[in-house]
Amino acid sequence: MDTFHLEILSPRELFYTGDCLSLVLPISDGMIGIMAHHPAMTAVIGDGMVKYTLPSGEEKKCMVSKGMFDISKNDARLLCDLAAEPENWEKELELRKQEEARIEEEERKARQDFMKTQLSIARTINALKIKNRNKRDMM
Repeated sequence: MDTFHLEILSPRELFYTGDCLSLVLPISDGMIGIMAHHPAMTAVIGDGMVKYTLPSGEEKKCMVSKGMFDISKNDARLLCDLAAEPENWEKELELRKQEEARIEEEERKARQDFMKTQLSIARTINALKIKNRNKRDMM
């Protein structure tokens, strides 16, 4: 059987790269199967299970979260927010939640620092205005 090249990528890792015989993945309106020489297409993928068959005939599974899928000229890419072995999915979701919470906290602190800086600049400008006004009054 013919094969095609597949890459499964997330921001954290290159989950899989190599040849495969077939691929089944969740798209926005159901599931789709891909085999070698599939016509070019791009699709939105949803959360769910991806199954791909290696040239040896071994079937592999992984869980993915939302992203995009593209295939053209026997070269397929699945770009997703998160990809993990099914047995590690819950752990990966928890790590993702922790990372999102950390980023949210950093953004909150950055907004606070920005507001403090704006307030400090406003106070300095007001102090300079008062100083200049007092100078004019004394002349």
